Amino acid sequence: MLDKFPGFLGYGGIIAIHADWPVYPGGLGWEIALRELGYYPKGTSFYEISDIDKCMLFINQDPSELKKEPIDPQYLHTAVWHEDLHTLIGMDLIEGVLQVNEYEYEKLKFERFRAEIEKVYKKEDAPVPEDDEGNIITYAGFPSGKRVEVKHRKPVPEDYDEFDLIYKDHVIIPQRISLNEKGWGKIKEISISMQYEDAVKERVDTLISIGRFDTAVREACILIESSIKAFYKIKLYGTNLIEYHINDIVKHNDNFTSAAIKGYRQELRTLFKFIRNDFAHNFRVLSEEQCKMILFRINEIYIEFKDVVKVYYND
Repeated sequence: MLDKFPGFLGYGGIIAIHADWPVYPGGLGWEIALRELGYYPKGTSFYEISDIDKCMLFINQDPSELKKEPIDPQYLHTAVWHEDLHTLIGMDLIEGVLQVNEYEYEKLKFERFRAEIEKVYKKEDAPVPEDDEGNIITYAGFPSGKRVEVKHRKPVPEDYDEFDLIYKDHVIIPQRISLNEKGWGKIKEISISMQYEDAVKERVDTLISIGRFDTAVREACILIESSIKAFYKIKLYGTNLIEYHINDIVKHNDNFTSAAIKGYRQELRTLFKFIRNDFAHNFRVLSEEQCKMILFRINEIYIEFKDVVKVYYND
């Protein structure tokens, strides 16, 4: 039953994130977090839209400018653990993240909650209900008509021990985050040393050797797209192909969209939106290093496609 929970991750001793998000972290570790952020074009900013169980959900657009709720699956999202953000900060690979203690973290959450409550009561031209200590009072309603008072306690330093006030094991995002030059350099370093899958290697090695870098990227994208099309024997392409692929995987998973499936869908969508579409319609001037950075991402997704076939279609 637990493996049908939307946020079940099933690795590293982690049971679940208690939220139904459109995507979850791809695993534990700073390398995975770096890869998740590196799937987007250089210079992309990420905005926090949810923070649950020491994990943050980001969107690659300013939430205030969106027509739908930021968590809507039509948008592109990324999820990263607090712990991995800590590591990326320590390695000086990321910008826009602050390390804070538990009191500072809970205080910010309370202030954000109060701001949301104020919006509701402002419409009714009424003050936010709170007691003399600044705790916010709300009411939970039941079908029977009964209402129960719920007190949301305002964090105060006195409620935390010395360890909680010293140890900065939480992170907050004042505005937005992004990988810095050193972060992109680390991705480059990882990508240059990687070994490609045989099918990818067959299509890109010669092209790289003669300097046809954008063609190598184009060929790798075609490999993934044509592999999915050939598997289903259909003529769809682009976004329609991705959604057909994902919907069919869900059917083969007892009609349940697991955390793994959500993550896989998101990786395919970012690949098609930012790489496949661009290189299919444009000539791009790339260095060999830039080419290998992109091929690193494509190769990882191609490996996932092969794993998906084994896991969901191994009858």
